[in-house]
Amino acid sequence: MENKKELEQITNCALCGNMCKYSCPVYLATGNETVTPQKKARLILYKKKAFIEDEKGFFDVMFQCAMCGACKVNCLYDNFDLRDFIQGERSEAFKKGVLPDETRKRVETFTRFGNPDGERQLIQKGKGEIGYFVSCSTYNDQQLLKAVEKILARSGEQVQQFGGADICCGAPLYYAGDMEGFKKAAEKMKGEIEQRKLRKVISSCPTCIKMMTEIYDETGTHLDVEFIHITEFLDRLVKEGKIKVNKANATATFHDPCILANDIHITTIPRDIIKMLGFEIKEPIYFGKEAHCCGEVPGGRIGDSKLVNKVNAMRINELKETTADVYISACPTCKATLSDIDMKDIAEVVAEQISDG
Repeated sequence: MENKKELEQITNCALCGNMCKYSCPVYLATGNETVTPQKKARLILYKKKAFIEDEKGFFDVMFQCAMCGACKVNCLYDNFDLRDFIQGERSEAFKKGVLPDETRKRVETFTRFGNPDGERQLIQKGKGEIGYFVSCSTYNDQQLLKAVEKILARSGEQVQQFGGADICCGAPLYYAGDMEGFKKAAEKMKGEIEQRKLRKVISSCPTCIKMMTEIYDETGTHLDVEFIHITEFLDRLVKEGKIKVNKANATATFHDPCILANDIHITTIPRDIIKMLGFEIKEPIYFGKEAHCCGEVPGGRIGDSKLVNKVNAMRINELKETTADVYISACPTCKATLSDIDMKDIAEVVAEQISDG
């Protein structure tokens, strides 16, 4: 360990009563004790003490984590986040070339194209000091892009839309442990924002917001820009009457994206918007900061596609229990991952309810 404080923290976690495991979506979806937060902490501690012989097996476990923050929400200790330690081990795994196949492929694609998905066109529309960053998952969602276009047109707000091509926040590299690659992506993003002279950046992707605020600062890239999630933007537009909306006569279930709830601490704003649209909210058994992760994409935060599928199936079953008319989220990755229940992004629902009058 780098210092006594870190050693004390990981030891406390390793020897804890282990109650946070009942909030861990990876454990709940598999029943595998090895992937609980406490067991991961214990393995990290054993590795630091040179007790681990199967290094590849150890690193595999480090990638069997949704990095969702559920353990932090339910942690007994202040100022401790197990994800920081797991991220450190992923960084070492990357340096040693010991990555899950799906994670390695995403890094290779990113290295070639500047994003995790492959060749794509540059998006550059509009003008003004406010930017809307088209994240990688947003780029792949035509319905969401059209919804944002409609909202911006009706609101009269001057907003630059930018993204696509090789513009990415760098999250795929970060979660793969490629910290040097991530820092380069962060500096590139800084340049993209500065050359557009933006003072505020909106994004539909909670992970992009997390990267461009918390993680950029931690890794040495500082931006004098305000970053907000699209729900904050939509909330203001509706409340200020910049867009007029019709009232729905239906029920809706909101799936809380884990990063939005646990790291950006936004849970009430999306529900306020849904209520302003006239929907009756039917909550799933786990919601708010207790909501379970969607599983993300294979090779993303979790390195194993089979594990992703198990986490995904668990969350879909939880949401289905509400039997709501509409299922809504506020993360394009969640929408894509939970597509089996015809999930909609909150911007789409707002756009659908915009009044023609």
